[in-house]
Amino acid sequence: MGKSVSHPLELESKPAAGISDTEATERAENLENNGNKKDGVCGPPPSKKMKLFGFKEDPFVFIPEDDPLFPPIQKFYALGPSFPKMNLLTRTVEGKRRQLYMVSKELRNVLLNNSERVKVINTGVKVWCRNNSGEEFDCAFRLAQEGIYTLYPFINSRIIIVSMEDVKILLTQENPFFRKLSSEAYSQVKDMAKGSVVLKYEPDPAKPDTLQCPIVLCGWRGKASIRTFVPKNERLHYLRMMGLEVSAEKRKERAVPTSESAASPGAPEDQLAAEQGAG
Repeated sequence: MGKSVSHPLELESKPAAGISDTEATERAENLENNGNKKDGVCGPPPSKKMKLFGFKEDPFVFIPEDDPLFPPIQKFYALGPSFPKMNLLTRTVEGKRRQLYMVSKELRNVLLNNSERVKVINTGVKVWCRNNSGEEFDCAFRLAQEGIYTLYPFINSRIIIVSMEDVKILLTQENPFFRKLSSEAYSQVKDMAKGSVVLKYEPDPAKPDTLQCPIVLCGWRGKASIRTFVPKNERLHYLRMMGLEVSAEKRKERAVPTSESAASPGAPEDQLAAEQGAG
């Protein structure tokens, strides 16, 4: 009896002994894919749309160079021509801008070139906060302590040079009258217009026993008194640097329990009204 010979194609199509139908199907698909694939060529990965999860963040918007918001700020603080106003941004597309942030030139390029691929939650340092009480002084924005060391090199006005004793008074008393400051500081502040100011302490090399590093603080010049807008922890840090330890009891009585959040754009009006009433 002669043996029947199967056609080669029939042998390939038949599953081998001991292999399930599922495994046979996978092998057939692999053979087909390998036959269609070209050697040394890797196809592009499947296109996937970027999915962003979490809360919807307000966008960061860079301020245009011709924005009418900036000239009053530049005039009030006498900002130098080298100030990089193109690096200012805000989180408001329409309506009043509440806070202004500042980034470096390099970070600005990263944000502009990756706006469709990167979800920005927070960036830059806060340099100005809106203060409605300041609009009567031709500038609606006060300085923010968070970014004062970034801004200070460009500011040429509203600067008061204070002594170490002045700094202690400003950080431990809520609204000290001008007369409580040193004669040098008093002569600078008495004729200055009301509004946001910079309080700068310059170390004296001739007095090595005093603090030998500069301090820059944000403040507000009221009718007859002055105050600082410095976060609580930063206040305590500066006081310890000057050798003054504030106890828990004295913190409640003397130190101002303010933070940068308490001095946010929604709160300064009430705080400054109380300060001016006290002054």
